[in-house]
Amino acid sequence: MATLLLALLHLFALILVVRLTLPDRFVMLNPYAAATGTLLARLLNFVRSGIRLPDKPLCAVLLVLSLAACAAALTRVGGPSLIVGGAAVVSFPAKGFLGWLGIAALDFVGFYIALLAGIFMLRLWHLGRPLPGYAGELLTLAGRPFTGLRLPAQAIVLLVLALLYVAVSFVCANGVQYPLFEMVEQMGANLPGGQTMPAFLHVQEHPAFLQTILLAGMTVLNVLGQIRDYIFLFWLILALAALMGAAPMAYFLRDVLRLLCGRIPPLRLGPVDFSPLVAVAALAVVHGVLGGLFLLFIGLLAHVV
Repeated sequence: MATLLLALLHLFALILVVRLTLPDRFVMLNPYAAATGTLLARLLNFVRSGIRLPDKPLCAVLLVLSLAACAAALTRVGGPSLIVGGAAVVSFPAKGFLGWLGIAALDFVGFYIALLAGIFMLRLWHLGRPLPGYAGELLTLAGRPFTGLRLPAQAIVLLVLALLYVAVSFVCANGVQYPLFEMVEQMGANLPGGQTMPAFLHVQEHPAFLQTILLAGMTVLNVLGQIRDYIFLFWLILALAALMGAAPMAYFLRDVLRLLCGRIPPLRLGPVDFSPLVAVAALAVVHGVLGGLFLLFIGLLAHVV
């Protein structure tokens, strides 16, 4: 329950950040953005009855309050620690409310970098073309001003942000563990013959700057796995929505799947489109190959330095 609450708070904080980056009289003919903007305007009008501030300062106040709520949710999820790059558990010496607030802010930064990485990966998935549909427009809006850059500039900015995120996490941490690689090592030890883990997977023995590069790269690459999981989940929900006759939800899900499936053409068998399953398989292969090559590259660098 606390994890779901944390995800919703991250989404609310993202909406506030987007509102802070938009001009005061910004208009976008997108039904999803319009509905979100209407709900936010009603919330601001309600809060303004007690706190008389203009829209943007009020959004800043609500952003701080949402991060405070994230800090409270993090205390229920576990100890003062974050999962960085999908592989490392970084522990922090949280002291008082300000310490937890800093962890919550860092957690939101990781969420925002993952969003930017997803936008970048989807642009590559669509062969550099603009993201299609209303869902693509909404995602482009959420990533401003990052989405206004060209793809090479996006790659550089994304790499710098991911490196800074991991570096700040390491500087503020009092301990880093790699449970995923430790589990792989234990599984190998239980095999006949007691197989040892390959040297390039002994991440904790790498220099700190290589661990930073590794986790920054995995922060970006793991988004491919998340996109794959979202495709499969939305495909299942779409099937249920079609069976229930929920036309508005089915339209929204088709729009999202058209965005996530990239340039893969429809593959219909009767009323069911199986192209999302092709996209899931393709992304699984790409994610596995790129992840393995990246780990091998870091291992080779570790031998050189």
